[in-house]
Amino acid sequence: MNKLYLECYSGISGDMFVASLIDLGASVEVLENALKSIPIQGFETKITRVSKSGIDACDFNVILNEEYNNHDHDMKYLYGDNKQENLGENHNHNINNNSNYENIIRRSSSESL
Repeated sequence: MNKLYLECYSGISGDMFVASLIDLGASVEVLENALKSIPIQGFETKITRVSKSGIDACDFNVILNEEYNNHDHDMKYLYGDNKQENLGENHNHNINNNSNYENIIRRSSSESL
């Protein structure tokens, strides 16, 4: 068995991680089939090759359809029933806490319940 060790002391984004796995030989077909099996709509993926500063690499992008690319502060599933009470403690524009991807997952999860 092979091991892969990632030293991400400054973090790593999901798209960078997926692109790295594709560069290492992960099957794009398996990835696309796995993404199609997720009960989420409103996105597509784009995989290309890029060259930056003389380094050739895979570029993996998740493109959200316009209808899902919102910034709605009134969503119950984000803030609970009492949004005013919860707004101060939960409202954060930090991409790690309230990204559109998380909103899509929350919306899909609540719709499938």
